[in-house]
Amino acid sequence: MPRPRTPLSSYGRITIDAVAYATASDGGRRRLVVLEPPPADPRAHGLWRARTRFRFEDGRLRQVERFGASRAKAEAALKRALADAQLSTGVEVRRETSMRDLSARFLASKADRAPRTIEAYTYSVERVILPRLGDVRIMEATPERLQRFLDAVRLEHGAGAAKTARAVLSGMMGLATRSDAIRQNPVRELALGKAKAKGATAVPLDELPALLVAVRGDERMRELDLVDVVEFVAGTGVRISEALALAWEDVDLGAGVVTIRANVVRATGRGVIRQDHSKTDAGSRRITLPGVLVGVLGDRRVHGGPNPHGLVFPTVLGNLRDPRNTARDWAAARDRLGLAAYTFHSFRKTVATALDQAGLSARDIAEYLGHADPSLTLGVYMSKTVGGSKAASALDAVMGRE
Repeated sequence: MPRPRTPLSSYGRITIDAVAYATASDGGRRRLVVLEPPPADPRAHGLWRARTRFRFEDGRLRQVERFGASRAKAEAALKRALADAQLSTGVEVRRETSMRDLSARFLASKADRAPRTIEAYTYSVERVILPRLGDVRIMEATPERLQRFLDAVRLEHGAGAAKTARAVLSGMMGLATRSDAIRQNPVRELALGKAKAKGATAVPLDELPALLVAVRGDERMRELDLVDVVEFVAGTGVRISEALALAWEDVDLGAGVVTIRANVVRATGRGVIRQDHSKTDAGSRRITLPGVLVGVLGDRRVHGGPNPHGLVFPTVLGNLRDPRNTARDWAAARDRLGLAAYTFHSFRKTVATALDQAGLSARDIAEYLGHADPSLTLGVYMSKTVGGSKAASALDAVMGRE
């Protein structure tokens, strides 16, 4: 039976022997020349040679050797050289690669993603995955081991953290699969377990007018210039990050429409930034405003102070608002006014309810809110100018402002 071939980027048996040597000049450089036969007493020469044959990416076996003052030092020097040779080959990921190294390559491959996505992936890798799996080798990342890991994450950190960790692991192991380190992605076999999603609670339509009256009468909300922000979100259902990114160049008061095409996020190391795109492809849209909001924006246009970003809803100092800080200010206002725990996303659900009761189709509602209709494919989204007078009239009816 023939001896199996040495795999690519691998080496065979290491042999170590004592050698006699001399030095010679080679183009101005000094090099080591091994003298044959080897000395009877290696201690007389104080040099050992460790060598093996390494199979390079071109498929050829070549001898690699290193020297040391002792057997152990020679072997250590050779193994360092072999490790360097493996790293210099075209194969970046192997079965023996650690999950720590794999995660670094995965994050590097996602460098072009949105800042919030990179931040979420990095947090999951550093805080959730590596503490438990960092020293595990790819070949050891079996479905059974990864399932136990996800179950533990779900218990300790919650379903959201487990979902993110699963997505990151899937990307990492997908990279390993494409590099031929493993045959198939083991994450495909994993289950997150059933967990009932707890989303925001919609503001009941009959409660919305009273809520907005309380907001308009709150002195602290007026000091923070948050009244108009809440009204705009409540009357359009836009995401808070989209509202805070709205610029005057995207507002047509004459036609009573606004174009949603940007969002504001906080990115690690960069602070609060405005991204020139919406959260999703379906998020870029042009919507008709309720008449109440046309008046609100008209007043802001006349009485609002200048700001370097040309924003509709800047901070009192004219800067970008942080969505997280804005959400905290709204939470404080709810507590102060004795309101239920309605978040900004609650208004989004309320608008969907109002449009549904007004008889708009599922597609019209999806386009007005800027998300994909579950019953349609992404290819259905053609026009993003939906919403006209019917949607605006429906929202005017529940805003409760004369």
